[in-house]
Amino acid sequence: MVTAVVSLVATVGIVFLMDTVQPGLIVSRGGTSVFIFIGVFAANLIIEACRQRIDRNRKI
Repeated sequence: MVTAVVSLVATVGIVFLMDTVQPGLIVSRGGTSVFIFIGVFAANLIIEACRQRIDRNRKI
């Protein structure tokens, strides 16, 4: 749940910055937002899995 909220906030920030820097770049705001959300969500899950693996190996 926390990962989804963090991903949503990051997605909104990325879409806002893209629209500010290159106003004509985004053709479909909804499609672009979904694509960015999936990427950020996957990256957050990978980072969390790596962090848990490092913590688990450190305790042994």
